[in-house]
Amino acid sequence: ALASGYHNQPEMTQEKFKPSFLDGTQTLFRTGDLGKQTAPGIIEFMGRKDNQVKVNGYRIDPGEIEYQLTRYASIERAIVFPIQVNNQTQLSAYCQTDKTLEIAEIREFLAKFLPVYVIPSYFIFLKQFPLTRHGKLDLHSLRELRETGKYLVNSNYVAPRNHLESNLVSIWEKILSKHPIGIFDNFFEIGGHSLLLSRVVTQVHKELNVSVKLADFFKVPTIAGLATLISQTQYNYQEPISAIPPQKSYPM
Repeated sequence: ALASGYHNQPEMTQEKFKPSFLDGTQTLFRTGDLGKQTAPGIIEFMGRKDNQVKVNGYRIDPGEIEYQLTRYASIERAIVFPIQVNNQTQLSAYCQTDKTLEIAEIREFLAKFLPVYVIPSYFIFLKQFPLTRHGKLDLHSLRELRETGKYLVNSNYVAPRNHLESNLVSIWEKILSKHPIGIFDNFFEIGGHSLLLSRVVTQVHKELNVSVKLADFFKVPTIAGLATLISQTQYNYQEPISAIPPQKSYPM
């Protein structure tokens, strides 16, 4: 059930599609997976040859995300790998920088070049990456920074102030399985990721009859910000939305 090649990309087709070493009459596709042939002739799957990982059903190349992160101003180096949060696999980005950066702005930047499902859910900013005694990157120490909770968001809970915010909170709490969720809590910093984001967009449309774009969440990833956006653009509520203070940003 494999295609015969890449459309209008002969060089890539030649690189990835090879004559079968079994009989030469069929074509094999170079997947990037590593395998070995056992004595009885069975091919045993060993894993990936490259650094690709599978997150929420998508095969992802962390190197591409890292490259785009380093194109963002003031990020000198970036490392991306999957972590387990509440029994879910999510992407975490570790960025080396000496500046104070806004996560929302970084996500908005990445959304211009990457699909939404590869944009990391967690960001950790360090002035210097930890190194081993041999001067190599210490990946184990990087993982511990997230797992020990040193850089977890510690925001103050703010309750919804009107009917619209209350409805949005209810949707978020149901999909994220978290309670309570404050109106200034960042969707991506409390366990949200691309698949859950799609469910939120669908549920908002179903319950509130509002069409919200995925890209909107990267600009306003809080209940307060989303409620303001909806009320200013398309929401048919007659209820006035009280003035909302500037969104707080929480260091990780």
